[in-house]
Amino acid sequence: MAGHRRLRPVPSPDCQILSCDISAKRRRAAATDTADSPPWSSMHEDLVSRIAERVLAGDLLDYVRFRAACPHWRSCTVDPRGRGVSDPRFHPRRWMMLPEGHGLHPGHIRLGGRVRFFNRDSGAFVSALIPELKDHCILDSPDGLLLLHRDADTAVRLLHPFTGDIVDLPPLNSLLPQLYRLTPEQSWLDGDQDNLPYLRRVAAAVSVAHDTGAVTVLLALEHLCRFAHASTAGRSWTLTSWSVNHISRALPFHGSLFMAYCRGSEDTSIMRIDPPLLEEDGSLSPSLRPPQTIATFPAKLMILPQLVECDSEILVVGSTDISRAHLVVIRLADLLQGRPAAPLKSIGDRCLFFGMRSLAVSSKGLPSITGNSIILCDSIKDRLMQHNLSDDTLLPACDGDIIRTPPPSPHGIVHHLVTCCYRYFWNKGLIYCSATKPTWRTKGKQRFGV
Repeated sequence: MAGHRRLRPVPSPDCQILSCDISAKRRRAAATDTADSPPWSSMHEDLVSRIAERVLAGDLLDYVRFRAACPHWRSCTVDPRGRGVSDPRFHPRRWMMLPEGHGLHPGHIRLGGRVRFFNRDSGAFVSALIPELKDHCILDSPDGLLLLHRDADTAVRLLHPFTGDIVDLPPLNSLLPQLYRLTPEQSWLDGDQDNLPYLRRVAAAVSVAHDTGAVTVLLALEHLCRFAHASTAGRSWTLTSWSVNHISRALPFHGSLFMAYCRGSEDTSIMRIDPPLLEEDGSLSPSLRPPQTIATFPAKLMILPQLVECDSEILVVGSTDISRAHLVVIRLADLLQGRPAAPLKSIGDRCLFFGMRSLAVSSKGLPSITGNSIILCDSIKDRLMQHNLSDDTLLPACDGDIIRTPPPSPHGIVHHLVTCCYRYFWNKGLIYCSATKPTWRTKGKQRFGV
């Protein structure tokens, strides 16, 4: 009936009194528990330290928040400032610099010196103020650190984006005399500073000496197919006398560089290049050892193999044919331990972005991407696709075409993550499109990178 309202039953006076008694007892019990239990700030130092270690193993910024809870917890734990680069525990491995697009390269005046970072596990975003970007370009991001190149004198620096700690390495132009001696037949090396762009396209790995705290950086120089290394204790970079083909997809992992190499129908080799050894006097070895083969598997298992770090281990990803209609994922750890290379059917909620470089991201922060899938960044001609490992199905990864034409604005998070797989675009303020051919800029515009 119109205007009809449902009447609520009125509790009896006895029920009201009983409810009040129960509420009063609960309040008294809560007050007693609060009075009897010691405050969190009085927790024993050893216990605070153990909890802090667990938090730090998860995420650096959670550790920073933990220390900010109270003065006692702060005094019982190690301050990451001053140790952000020299102590590997504080490297922000789960964070990556996010490209902005719209021509807003890192250091652009419209960004006000700020750069956004994305957490690959939680999907969280943070913004960090990095004033060094006024006169530096970003070359790479090993372990979440920023490898910078200073415009004025080509000095290379490692910066921790959240603590502001920075360590200096020798100038990159110290490689040029060695390069001229090793490759005198290459006519494109005529000149001097104009050749620096060929040295800026790199993949970098960082290692720290436990006893001295010296930081060593290992570079894969993609244009030259050679490697170089330098330490914070040295004055120049050292170039390898040997070269290796196809190093553009080198994966940094625990201070070393890993590569997958397949030659026709022969077995596929997984190679590792380690940082230089320490001499008896504590100095670094002047030369790098050539890459050593650490594992092999039959070429019939997969072609076009690529390496990606996922959940603190290395996965080998490839396809059974050139069309990449069927993808295969195996663990490098299985190969190293002599176990059969069994293809994985599940990688949990992870999503692998498969491009010039590969990366693993939790699908929790990706609304249009499902877990246990691989994003094929450049193998489908008309659009970006995701391959589900469990049933080998292909589905669109996002709306629109980002392969033949630049993606429309506003850009989705998938566009930004695909761009992270291509250093051609990642450090230039561009969003990836295979039809776009970005070029480096010199003569005062070095911060655009290469």
